[in-house]
Amino acid sequence: MPEVPEMEIYKNYLNQWVKDKKINRANVYRAKSVNLESKEFCTTVIGKRIKGILRQGKYLIFQLDDGHFLLTHMMLDGRLFLMTIESETPQEHEVSQAIALQSEILQSDAEDLKQRFKDLPGKASVVFGLSDGSVLFFCNLTLGYLHYLGQEQLETKLRELGKDPLDPNFSAQNFAQLLEGKRGMIKPWLMNPKNISGVGNAYSNEALFSAGILPTRLISTISHLEKVNLFNSLVNCIRDSIRLGGDMEEPFASWDDFIGGYNTYFKAYDRAGKPCLVCGETIQKSEVGGRNAFFCPHCQR
Repeated sequence: MPEVPEMEIYKNYLNQWVKDKKINRANVYRAKSVNLESKEFCTTVIGKRIKGILRQGKYLIFQLDDGHFLLTHMMLDGRLFLMTIESETPQEHEVSQAIALQSEILQSDAEDLKQRFKDLPGKASVVFGLSDGSVLFFCNLTLGYLHYLGQEQLETKLRELGKDPLDPNFSAQNFAQLLEGKRGMIKPWLMNPKNISGVGNAYSNEALFSAGILPTRLISTISHLEKVNLFNSLVNCIRDSIRLGGDMEEPFASWDDFIGGYNTYFKAYDRAGKPCLVCGETIQKSEVGGRNAFFCPHCQR
């Protein structure tokens, strides 16, 4: 599942390639992925300009010029893909060709798209044709969604979330205070979006390894200094992942060779049976709070 680093990378790409473009065409291939009737959704978003893209936790927020927003959550398998004109300074005829292809794409069905375009990271759920001739695909939104919301609706939705770990106003001291008086194990607490937004299985495992804390450790036994260390480990891990490309294997576009660059840097996550990169002890795997936990029995206490 994409977490903070992967969604931050998506946000950065979208602000570079999609910001200030108009949605000229739209098609909904999976009706349950949107919150309006499919035809109404398309009619509503067509003609709107995308003013910018924000991120909160695992959510991406497309700001539209009508004062509304498109809120998307990838959930487990959702992915984005952008089909662009290859040339950095496209000529008029290249734009015309792209717009013609765009029209053809949005009249195709999802199975046809999947067969024709092998780079797509899954089955198209919603597709936008943008004013520069590019095509933005929202794929595999089986559990995920793309909702058209007003300001109040958006605020209500985001109010459910805990602090984003990259929020500049969220400090290690704030984090330690949140943990005061809490019960239960630390890993499930970290993964609860009502506590901290955007942290899932991969980066909770990595942060706990870096901080030397077992995923099963009871919060009541964690000292203030350890809490501060855990927060700093979490933020550093997330920032490193963003810098190195995150953990997704599927590229954002055909030219994208950046996404997925963090895969080889994990020290604990998905390394069960392999030697710890710090001490050489075998990395263990167990189930904690219904999710896989990866840890070193020597380095973590």
